[in-house]
Amino acid sequence: MKNKVVICLILALLSPIFTLGQNVSIVGKTNVPNALVRLLAYDEMFTCEQTKVAETQSDKDGRFTLKTEIKEITPAQIAINLERVDVIIKPDSQYNFEITISENNEGSYFDKEKPSLKINSINDGGFYSQYIAVQSFIDDFLYENFEKIYRGRNLKLLDNLDNQIISNFGKIKNDYINDFIKYRKASAVMAVNKQKAISEYFDNQKVLYNQAAYMDVFLEIFKNPDTKNDFLSRNPQLAELIKMQNLRKAYFSNSKDKNTIFNEIKTIEDSSKYPKNKLVAKNMAKQLNELAYDTQATSFSLKDKNGKQIQLSDYQNDMVLLQFVDHLTPLTEHEFAALNELKKQWNDTIQIITIATRESFDEYVQLFDNQGYKWQLLNLGNNILLLENYHIKTYPAYIILKKKGRIGMAPAPSPEQYLDYHVRRISKYL
Repeated sequence: MKNKVVICLILALLSPIFTLGQNVSIVGKTNVPNALVRLLAYDEMFTCEQTKVAETQSDKDGRFTLKTEIKEITPAQIAINLERVDVIIKPDSQYNFEITISENNEGSYFDKEKPSLKINSINDGGFYSQYIAVQSFIDDFLYENFEKIYRGRNLKLLDNLDNQIISNFGKIKNDYINDFIKYRKASAVMAVNKQKAISEYFDNQKVLYNQAAYMDVFLEIFKNPDTKNDFLSRNPQLAELIKMQNLRKAYFSNSKDKNTIFNEIKTIEDSSKYPKNKLVAKNMAKQLNELAYDTQATSFSLKDKNGKQIQLSDYQNDMVLLQFVDHLTPLTEHEFAALNELKKQWNDTIQIITIATRESFDEYVQLFDNQGYKWQLLNLGNNILLLENYHIKTYPAYIILKKKGRIGMAPAPSPEQYLDYHVRRISKYL
């Protein structure tokens, strides 16, 4: 009897832990076997910074399962290797998705065919299907009434939109969908009457950090610092967010005051009384620092053609030019020839490291042997996140590193577009 009581007490103590378990489950299938699969949740939609909340690997048939815990409806992305699809996940829900990655993506990153998402089943109380249906309905309505709303400035049509939504979907009970509808309407009002949009949709209104429709309007309507002081004093939380938008804009337009601006953002991160604003400031500071001059470059340890492990730290006392390449093309061969000529001029000023994708590595081993290129060639292997860390979107891509593995220029231009000038410029100041 005593043991039974002890067991009951233990279970009672553990039960809160069990209730905090993984409340979102995503079962999926992709056409990419043995792929890295990640669930990346948006921290907030102002900076669109993401946090990895689950990770797994697809099996030989492309099947995978992701599980995580969330507290509110959250925009997110499922990443299959480096390809991503958008989703919105809801607490206490189960999803079954099929994600197809195009196998014909040899061109520019910006011309790639986007992955497709097929919904096999969802158990979320009907949220996702209603959200997608309402989104499509509003898109069609605004398209059909474009001339009347935007050129005819007939905002009364938006009242008709409300009526049609009720007629087609009934009364919407989900707050996230209602907020989506509200700020899609706000985007139309903004285009016709900016001050009306500010007074009706932002003055004394809740700041919706996780609502993309809200942030789309916010970032557009407050992109110029012309908001009146009385509005800012009435909305201190929003005013701080507007200030951060203006600081970010000034950071990229005023090269002389970057440190001052960055420190102002850090002050908001440290002292804001609004937790979400502190998070926005933290994410903004992180993004401004990514690949910025003199910040620490992402380290790596990769194998050469002999299987020897080579690390970035092996080059602590050297300037380094990183070159990222995928499959060999006439353009790539041309740039290699130009780079080889530059190497002869540079001597030991800068060390070149070519990093080839796993699928293309053997091609470059052959090229180096045939052409007699003498610099370092490394195999990216499975370390594909290195491409994300260095923001590699097209090939070939170049990054100049100063000594001690610090960023000199990222991205850097190609050998035929002033690469030599920037190598010499950075070398001069070391």
